[in-house]
Amino acid sequence: MPEQPIRTSTRSCNRTMSRTLDGYLFDPADDIWKIPTAGGIASFNFDNLPGASTRLRQCIKDVCAALLVSISPSRAAQALSAYRRLLRHAAPPHPLDAIALNDVVRYGESLEVRQRYRLRRLKEHLLLWVELGTPGLDVDLHRALPRLVTQTHEVGNAVRMMDVDAGPLTDIEYEGVTTAMRREFAAGHLGLADYTLLTLAVTLGTRPLQLAAMKCKDFSATQRQDGSSIFILQVTRLKQGKGIRPRTLFRPRELSSGLGALVQAQCKAAADWAQRHGLPVGEAPIFPSAQFTRTPHMAEIGLLGHFTGRGVSDKLCRLFQKLEVVSHRTGKPLVMSPIRLRRTLGTRAAAEGCSAPVIADLLDHSWFDSSLVYVETRSAMIERIDKALALQIAPLAQAFAGTLAVRDDSSEGRLVHHVSAEAFDAIGRCGKHDFCRLAAPLACYTCSYFHPWIDAPHEALLDGLLSERSALATSTDLRVASVNDLTILAVAEVVQRCRDSQHEREAA
Repeated sequence: MPEQPIRTSTRSCNRTMSRTLDGYLFDPADDIWKIPTAGGIASFNFDNLPGASTRLRQCIKDVCAALLVSISPSRAAQALSAYRRLLRHAAPPHPLDAIALNDVVRYGESLEVRQRYRLRRLKEHLLLWVELGTPGLDVDLHRALPRLVTQTHEVGNAVRMMDVDAGPLTDIEYEGVTTAMRREFAAGHLGLADYTLLTLAVTLGTRPLQLAAMKCKDFSATQRQDGSSIFILQVTRLKQGKGIRPRTLFRPRELSSGLGALVQAQCKAAADWAQRHGLPVGEAPIFPSAQFTRTPHMAEIGLLGHFTGRGVSDKLCRLFQKLEVVSHRTGKPLVMSPIRLRRTLGTRAAAEGCSAPVIADLLDHSWFDSSLVYVETRSAMIERIDKALALQIAPLAQAFAGTLAVRDDSSEGRLVHHVSAEAFDAIGRCGKHDFCRLAAPLACYTCSYFHPWIDAPHEALLDGLLSERSALATSTDLRVASVNDLTILAVAEVVQRCRDSQHEREAA
């Protein structure tokens, strides 16, 4: 049951205050509400309801107040936007005292094909209005509303079409992003908090609001009997139905040892930050906001020191933009957003053979219907790469991280060899001066310490990798065959650079 209104007294009047589901007190008598939520400030302007009489405006205000108290601020904001669009279309010559069936039907007929799902959304909001028992709807609308025919919103087009700006990242783009993240962190251009935030977003596909709401107490590190560590992060669930506020339900996620250690270090830094700023360490956010003094209202909903969901979303977009990863499909910087990361997680899970229910669990969907699109498009997810295409897109993929060098006979640096049935050739040197235990030479081409020689037989290695990929694609499937795609592109870039260097020498 929603909480009872709270009556407060002032010198001039007695006012009845209400408390939102998140715990924020507001005055429903005001014409403009600014409601703090975990996602950000939700604004409600009841002066901006064109065509509504004073009576209808009050009815709409009563509906929104009830939704704020019993369901969620986001649902109330969506309802107000839907009512406003309806009233703008109705454009009555005289103010309306009630919404009629004819107003709703004409609004639906005016919508373009791609916007007709809005009538369904409006119907859902009007049904809630009826359920609340608030006046403002004509009797004819009451009777016809349950039988009103509407269209569902077609979802999944960005995934089905592999949209270059909004759809999931290809494997090459994904590897480019994660490689750039590691490179920038190793170079000190990304701090611990930013790198951890990016890594969680990419690995778990968590929504910005889920990242913003995380507290240090949500993370735990324990040990198995064999001494190995278990890292668990409790991720708050969202969109779980009426009256379920953030940080009410959680889904545990086990983290890999590398990611777990990263989050553990960030939690230690966040606890130190909370102590310095006089905030309760037990309630410290994993990702503290440096601007928290500008958002004191967050304390009223139990999120003092936290980013808003909108703040995390903006931050993620800025961080990805700084990585300057270029798409091999467009030749332009990748357009990155949190929703693309979620679509990428679903796409990669489907390519690994996961079922729709498993993908729904990974994406924190309550129903697996939304996850079916990933399974349906599974076969179209992995590109076919031949030599011509590899040479063409290699510079865009930016997979090669080393530096070309002229062959020398010095003893500095470990020699890297390409071993084949025909030859045992030195192809470059390792600038790390140490054994990294990775599989040379394949791992070398994507390493920044590698110095491939200009006159080495890199093209023979490229041909061998492409032949192996083709054979695996025939005998197994493209997912298995694509395991070395990033290396193929790195070798192809070296081949292309060596050709360019040869042409320059000949021209000179």
